[in-house]
Amino acid sequence: MKYRVKKITFTIASLCMLLLSQYVSAHVMVAQHGTLNVLNSNVFMVLSLPVSAFEGIDDDNDGKLSSTEFSKYRAAIARVVHKKVVLKDNNGKLTLEDMMLSPVASHQLPNAPVSQLIVMGRYRLSDPLSRLEYKIELFGKAPAEQLLEISANRKNDHKKQQAQLTPNNSNVVIF
Repeated sequence: MKYRVKKITFTIASLCMLLLSQYVSAHVMVAQHGTLNVLNSNVFMVLSLPVSAFEGIDDDNDGKLSSTEFSKYRAAIARVVHKKVVLKDNNGKLTLEDMMLSPVASHQLPNAPVSQLIVMGRYRLSDPLSRLEYKIELFGKAPAEQLLEISANRKNDHKKQQAQLTPNNSNVVIF
């Protein structure tokens, strides 16, 4: 019964995120920050990435992503995220599941092109207490986009960890 309630809760939460994911008008995550929350055998990720980290998606070269560009390149962005945002456990590379991409829209100008994308998803662990290695190879062109601040939390043993990733130091061992 407990498993069924968790599955129903996860399904409802996923559906809500899916319905709200087209355009994030509230800032789900501060720019250049990310979180990994380990809960039982799942790692839930939220990550804010700069648009300038992605090649070939800015057709008008304004340094931002319009809704047309986002729609046109959404699948390409997802492929790049799967390739360049990697979480490994003791058994190797994990697959990012249920990935959602959302442009971070301004409250004042919700239809304006955006400079940040939110990536949300889930990884499944074979061992909830596994050592994790997290690697991100998506950094923007501006100096402020050369640093990603990552917070990791594991509920099972109440461990927390902070990390800063840069193009020269793009991976971290967690827990």
